[in-house]
Amino acid sequence: MNTQILEYMIVISEEKSLTKAADRLLVTQPALSRQLKKLETELGTKLFLREKNEMILTDAGKVYVNGARSVLSIYENALSEIRRLRTSGRKSITMIYNNALLPIFSSEILPAFRELHSSIFISTIDGNASIAKNYLTNSMADLAVLATNDPSHSMLEYIPLRSEELMLAIPSDHSCIPSFRKSGVDFQLLKQEPFILNQINSHFRTLEREIFIRYQFTPNVLCEISDLNASKNMVSNHKGIAFLPSSMAQDSDRYVCFSLDPPATFHIVIAYHKSMLLTKPVRDLILLLLKAYDSSCSD
Repeated sequence: MNTQILEYMIVISEEKSLTKAADRLLVTQPALSRQLKKLETELGTKLFLREKNEMILTDAGKVYVNGARSVLSIYENALSEIRRLRTSGRKSITMIYNNALLPIFSSEILPAFRELHSSIFISTIDGNASIAKNYLTNSMADLAVLATNDPSHSMLEYIPLRSEELMLAIPSDHSCIPSFRKSGVDFQLLKQEPFILNQINSHFRTLEREIFIRYQFTPNVLCEISDLNASKNMVSNHKGIAFLPSSMAQDSDRYVCFSLDPPATFHIVIAYHKSMLLTKPVRDLILLLLKAYDSSCSD
């Protein structure tokens, strides 16, 4: 996994100077400037502004740098775990999933797996689809449960689990509820409402962007977070409006979820690298995941 650009942006934000950041990173200032311009062009927005001879983060820059710190933290933790397992000689399976999409993993799937393979250690990482794909394609993880719109991937094998939709979640006493129940969601009634959006590099954020484009709506963004449960809690506590998967729609009487027209559908899949040789423990874990999803869908 190439983390260089993430490290570059973090150091620029800390030094507030391209020259000082370049000295610290042991690269030339023109080379660092080119990397910054290339990234800003790819993202379509400025990450830094110059104020009084200092490089100051824009709002987009703050989101990017915070995300970069999170990704690097996950990456370093994964490397530490790999080193620990290598020295101990213990066999392991590394799996990435979003805890909000698979809440029964620790309570049901993991105990069932341990009954089958007590000597195999499962290392789990709570991460979004972008992180999962990076880890799988770079052979840093064995399995992932992730959300996607694409039925296939050039390097990854997908096993479908179920389809869901991203729904609009608002507090249960919101004044728009009667209108939405009668006529459907009207985003123009939510112009002044604060929106809690998913992290910028996540699959759900891509879906949110498509929704706003479809409805020609510019949201009043309160914050961007990566934890779906945190989004749910913020809606429940009247902090704003969010988008939640349909599997979370029935969890509370403190918020109400509405489908969109057309629905913002996505697929939850088990993913692994196409070149990976599936061992019996990995196959058994896949079967347990399939069984758990079959059971949850029939309830």
